[in-house]
Amino acid sequence: FNIAVAPNRQQQGIGSGLLRFVLTSLAGKGIGRVELGTGSFGHQLTYYQRHGFRVHAVVKDHFLTHYPEPLMEHGIQHKDMLRLSLVLAPDTASP
Repeated sequence: FNIAVAPNRQQQGIGSGLLRFVLTSLAGKGIGRVELGTGSFGHQLTYYQRHGFRVHAVVKDHFLTHYPEPLMEHGIQHKDMLRLSLVLAPDTASP
């Protein structure tokens, strides 16, 4: 449901390698489109955008409704979730 790389292991290409592996594996199985959800701001959003994901929809109040504790980043509470999607090409899954 939620995935992350340990803070002391970030910025080493681990997450990007895992994401490329997953996208390549899905494309190899004939999956044509991947969709995920993330906060409406912060480093996670820009991370996925760097990998070619685009905003598909906004889910209002998702983090208020589905998380028992406030989800904070840089002193700001996450409220809405962005649904991002990426169209996979069979042989070029990693953008």
